Amino acid sequence: MSSAERPTVHLAAEHVVAGYGEAPVIKDVSLEVSGGQVYTIVGPNGAGKSTLLKALLGIVRVREGRVVLNGQEITNRPLEHLAHLGVGYVPQSDDVFDTLRVHENLEMGGYILDAKRRAERIEVVLEIFPALKSMLQRYAGTLSGGERKMVAVARVLMPDPTALFLDEPTAGLSPELTRRVLEEQVRVLADLGKAVLIVEQKAEAALKIADHAMVLVTGTVALEGSGQEMRENPEVTEIFLGGGRAPAAPAPS
Repeated sequence: MSSAERPTVHLAAEHVVAGYGEAPVIKDVSLEVSGGQVYTIVGPNGAGKSTLLKALLGIVRVREGRVVLNGQEITNRPLEHLAHLGVGYVPQSDDVFDTLRVHENLEMGGYILDAKRRAERIEVVLEIFPALKSMLQRYAGTLSGGERKMVAVARVLMPDPTALFLDEPTAGLSPELTRRVLEEQVRVLADLGKAVLIVEQKAEAALKIADHAMVLVTGTVALEGSGQEMRENPEVTEIFLGGGRAPAAPAPS
C-alpha cells in the first residue's frame, strides 16, 4: 500500500516502558491504531493489559518511549487534557453515574461542549445507539450490564473523540451480552472512523472483531497480527491455557 493510500494513523505508541514502582510492568511496547480499526490487546491475567492502556492515557507514568495522537505527542498528559485532544476513555468500572438519568449521563459526557453543541451531539449519539431513546429518563443504576455499557460508550462519544480506549468492556457480562457489546457497540465505533483500542479478557470474542491484535505476556509483546491470525494461531491457545508462557524462541540453526 502506498503512503497516499495508507489510512492516517490516529494513535501510536513507540517503545513504551511504564509501571507503578521501580520495576517496569510494561516493557518496550509499540503499537499503531488507524481510524476505522479495532486494535485488541489480550493476554492472561496479570499480563499488564490494563496497565498498558492506562500508560497510554497518562494514568500510569510512561518512563521511556512516547505516545502520539494525530501527530501530537501526548505522553503523560493529564487525562482531562486528552479529552480536548480527541481521546475517549471507558474504564472497566465506574463507567456511568448510577444516580443520574441516562440523558444526564450523556450531558455529563459532553461537559466540555457548549449547550447547543451538547444537544446536537446527544441527537447524533441516539442515532448511533437508538435503543437508548427509550431509556433517557431511567436512572443508570437500574440498567442491565449491557445497557449500562451502552450508556458508558455513548457518554464517551459525546465530545466526538477520534480515539477510544476501552478497558474490559465485557467484564461481568454473559456470553451473549459480550457478543452484543463487542459486535453492536465496539465494532460500530470503528465503523464510524474512530481508532478503537480495547483491552479484553475474553480473547476469543474480542479477536473476532479485531482488525489487529496484540497478545501481551508479562508486560511484553508475545505475538501480534490480524485478529484472524491470532485466532488461528495455536500459540495463542498455549499462552492462555499454558499459564501465560510466551512462545519459545526458535532453536539456532
